[in-house]
Amino acid sequence: MAADLFLGVDGGGTRCRARLETADGQVLGQGVAGPASMRFGFDVARDAVMSATRQALTEAGLPEDALKSTYAGIGLAGTGKLGAREALESWLHPFAGAWFEGDGYVAWLGAFGGGEGGIVVAGTGSIGITYQGHTVRVGGYGFPVSDEGSGADLGLNALRHALRTLDGRTAPGGLSKAILAKFDDNPAEVIRWVETASATDYATLATLVTQHAASGDIAAHDLLQEAANHIAELAYALFNKGVPKVALVGGLAETLKAYMPPNTAARLVNPQADAMAGGILLAKQKIGAV
Repeated sequence: MAADLFLGVDGGGTRCRARLETADGQVLGQGVAGPASMRFGFDVARDAVMSATRQALTEAGLPEDALKSTYAGIGLAGTGKLGAREALESWLHPFAGAWFEGDGYVAWLGAFGGGEGGIVVAGTGSIGITYQGHTVRVGGYGFPVSDEGSGADLGLNALRHALRTLDGRTAPGGLSKAILAKFDDNPAEVIRWVETASATDYATLATLVTQHAASGDIAAHDLLQEAANHIAELAYALFNKGVPKVALVGGLAETLKAYMPPNTAARLVNPQADAMAGGILLAKQKIGAV
């Protein structure tokens, strides 16, 4: 086994994934933990990163001492939050070296290997972005004012739909009934929930939308269609800004691609690799290993 190991981390608003590899790209282990967005605070993000990392070590059959020879590229949501980068840079981490970027950046690195191209992220949040040459971004200003087409936005719109059925403004169906059942069919419970609900909380409702759309629920289908149209707008905005090719990434990518206008879906390219591969590439770039 090569002396140096490489860890790629993709920390989003819903989950944190980590992959441990040898210098020549042999996958040793992977791990998954809870949300790792810096919007939840440094402690939450750090703990999620380390939980996923330790799972990868366990799968690889390696002791935690192996982190002393591991170089980590760590992508996290919410790095634009005031004080986030300062907290990360002051972390007395256990790695031989660690570098921190936004989750969108490592997703872009993975998608194009650092080459020309842009990505549209459809996950807990949404954004269109490219970093080659200079940074170009579209949307992604944060839920609820932005992030249209994201899991959080989809969950919010599903909740709005469910509440409208209580008023008789629209017909109830399987989706609305499933959502209201989570709140004991009590709008007061909904109001209490939204007072503290995060983007991640709203994104959990998106799962109900995809499930009921697959069962033929018209409202769920329409919500996914609306979300896909927003994601398509992000892609076209990147094309209009001169980005030559665009890949769709994120937890909702495959679901929403099926609802996109065919001419938009046809213009999208497949990403070369995922965000964890992007994190590993970041670490290798930093130590001159590529």
